[in-house]
Amino acid sequence: MRKIMLLCASLFAVSASPVMAQNVLWVANNGSDANTCGATAPCATFQGAINKGNVVQINCLTSGTYGAVTITASLTIDCGTGNIGDVNVFGGNAITISTGSAATIVLRHLNVNGLGNSGSIIGIDADNSFFGGTLIVEDCMIHGFNGDGIAFKPTSSRGLLQVSNSQIFATGDAIIVSPPPGQIASVTLNRVELVANSGNGLVLSNSGVVAGTMRDSVAAGNQGEGVLAVAGQVFFTIEESSIVDNLGDGIQTASLGSAIKVGASTIGGNGRGVNALAGSIVSFGDNHISDNGADGTFTSTTALK
Repeated sequence: MRKIMLLCASLFAVSASPVMAQNVLWVANNGSDANTCGATAPCATFQGAINKGNVVQINCLTSGTYGAVTITASLTIDCGTGNIGDVNVFGGNAITISTGSAATIVLRHLNVNGLGNSGSIIGIDADNSFFGGTLIVEDCMIHGFNGDGIAFKPTSSRGLLQVSNSQIFATGDAIIVSPPPGQIASVTLNRVELVANSGNGLVLSNSGVVAGTMRDSVAAGNQGEGVLAVAGQVFFTIEESSIVDNLGDGIQTASLGSAIKVGASTIGGNGRGVNALAGSIVSFGDNHISDNGADGTFTSTTALK
């Protein structure tokens, strides 16, 4: 009987210790970083919660302003339906992701605001030592930055960027994806609005490989291009989206390895509709392209299958 009890105790310790080591913490607009960050004693800032250590998720009890944050390991920050977590900065980055190994970062229900200050550089910066892994951005608003809204640069292994139900406006380039040589970035944009930025809407750049889709989304009113592909290799599909009213090209490919396919989308009111300076822009034959300064021509048309 004693052996059985010792065995059960040992098994419980083994199974319980990882759970105990991983903390789900809380913040609130009336919290304090001196608290334990539990649901009944929440912290005041995201960084204060992270500094408690071993945190895997931070939830918001209330809407509030929770400050800039640096993320160095897998983490979910979720202010929950009905709450908005403001990350306001008057200089520097709002959210910096710098992990030493592959990580999964999930950001939900956040208002990331650079306050229009020229010192506010990047909204979500995964461009500085982000070693592969996954960045998921859902139900967020990013605006008011002198630099990029989201900068994504996986530097080891394959990186995945997934953005959905989100708006990015009043930044430089709204989203820039820039894997270095030998690296691959996968991109999925779904119901994303990239509008009224001083640069481009979506930029696929650097010397690596970018593959992905943009679906049911809008790139509009940007002072540069709506979608710009200049990476070493690009395999990207735009579906059921609106690329409209950009001062530059609606869609531009400017590297030999860039291939963009477009289906069931509207391209109108741009300086030029489509512009394959290098690479290719292929139509599925069911797009609406009109009223651009010059419509341009698709490289070719492929039949729907």
